[in-house]
Amino acid sequence: MISRPKIVLFSLAALLAFSALIALGNWQVRRLAWKEQLIADVTSRVAAPPIAAPGPEQWAGLSRDDAVYRPVRITGHYDHAREVHVWFALNDPQGGPLGGPGYMIMTPFVTTEGWQVIVNRGFVPEKLKEKASRPETLVETPQTLTGLMRFDEPKNWLSPKADKQKNVWIVRQVGEMAAFLGMDEGRTAPYWVDLVKGQGVPWGTEAASLPQGGETRITFRNSHLQYAVTWYGLAAVLAIIFLLFLRKSLSRGNKAGQDLSDSNKLPS
Repeated sequence: MISRPKIVLFSLAALLAFSALIALGNWQVRRLAWKEQLIADVTSRVAAPPIAAPGPEQWAGLSRDDAVYRPVRITGHYDHAREVHVWFALNDPQGGPLGGPGYMIMTPFVTTEGWQVIVNRGFVPEKLKEKASRPETLVETPQTLTGLMRFDEPKNWLSPKADKQKNVWIVRQVGEMAAFLGMDEGRTAPYWVDLVKGQGVPWGTEAASLPQGGETRITFRNSHLQYAVTWYGLAAVLAIIFLLFLRKSLSRGNKAGQDLSDSNKLPS
């Protein structure tokens, strides 16, 4: 038979665990509401007309949640002295006819105001990775571009490191790319701009425009409902196990008490 103090301790432990599981479930429900609002905001934001890209005086107060995927407009010229090549498997082309394995071309852009921003010009096939293979695309004349604001991609110790010797990148982070490109940190925007469709240079006989813009994938991972169900489910399982344990402990206690009572009875 389990002693009463042990039952009390087990009950307290079960109560704490149950409370923690419910709290985790509630937190995921709040995160779900936040994520759904974010998705709704971005959906309407992408359809809005472009605004002037935020300049240095606005960078300190720039909120990622409020600005990501916002359409912006910049005027200036490219600095083609160096590029970042981001490996990308384009399985579902949206900005043109080209697809398959290739690279996103990230190039410094000097605005007419004097500050700089990295521009994702778009996709090129693997054979056109190096700029020497596509000199026609290296336009340096002043132009006005329209694109979507993007921010650092998640990175941890498992993330593939950039091969800077071969200039092959997987994860895009502004600070790291800007340092590689030799850009002035104080004059470089803390975001990059993904060009929309049709801002490249006509190329070949495939009606392609290179680099092929318009390949931004607007996706948000939203697993908060599944997580909430999981935490609430674990809380329910814990409650059932505790009730079964309590029922069994009380049953054993009653049986032990009955046996003791019977043993104390004198024979007639």
